[in-house]
Amino acid sequence: MHLFGSIKNMVNGNRPKVTRAQMLGAIPVRNVAVQWGRETRDEARPRIALLRIPRRSDRFGNTIAKLFRLPEFRKLELDEIGSDVWEMCDGTISVEAVTRAICAKYHLNRRQAEASVAAYLKMLAERRLIALRSPKATAAKNPSSGGTTSRRRKQV
Repeated sequence: MHLFGSIKNMVNGNRPKVTRAQMLGAIPVRNVAVQWGRETRDEARPRIALLRIPRRSDRFGNTIAKLFRLPEFRKLELDEIGSDVWEMCDGTISVEAVTRAICAKYHLNRRQAEASVAAYLKMLAERRLIALRSPKATAAKNPSSGGTTSRRRKQV
């Protein structure tokens, strides 16, 4: 009966409920297709992350790109906190660790930082810029390194 209920929820568009503990334990990983780098826009402001997001390159995407003369990449500039969160989405630390780091750096209380980081990561995931992995899946993928992946940084 549980399988039937899961299939029914998927057909109806209902997403499975994610608990707070599952969200905090998840490990954010950047989309490898997105190129990025830190850049100084203004001397008074800290370095920010500038993302280059490739457009769709399938048959439909290529047709639309030719028709509307779309560029190969879309650029997205992140703010200071967003840049710090993006840089920490390297597949090695959990959402909880990202939240603690943001709490400490920007002097926010735990609840504010947790809500902000969770909403920001959700937005990045909906745009397919990051994926959230469970710690078990990450450990199973890389058993020799204790579940961590190598840090890769692409320059814009």
